[in-house]
Amino acid sequence: MARDKELTPAIRERICELHAIGWGYRRIHKRYPDISLSTIRYTVNKESERRDGVSKPRPGRPKKLTEADKDLILNAIREDPKITAEELLAKVDHKVTYRSIKRLLNAENIRK
Repeated sequence: MARDKELTPAIRERICELHAIGWGYRRIHKRYPDISLSTIRYTVNKESERRDGVSKPRPGRPKKLTEADKDLILNAIREDPKITAEELLAKVDHKVTYRSIKRLLNAENIRK
């Protein structure tokens, strides 16, 4: 199941502002009935962790290729543009699949 939409930074800021001037969670909930009481509590508690009201990025899956590996692949292609995909995979010890190499090259706008 997908998560609910995040609160906009403006609404988050307004909730924290109301809490800072002494409003309780229930009073804020009466003002914004479409936002659950637990979301209001969570928003106020997590405000200290945010930078300028923007959420921290979610961690996601760790990358298999390091920046050094990416540089190694790109340098190999610049030196020999006709290098095969199998040779590129061997340069990074087959850490990734052919499709991952293809995605990296598309991201770098290198084709054929």
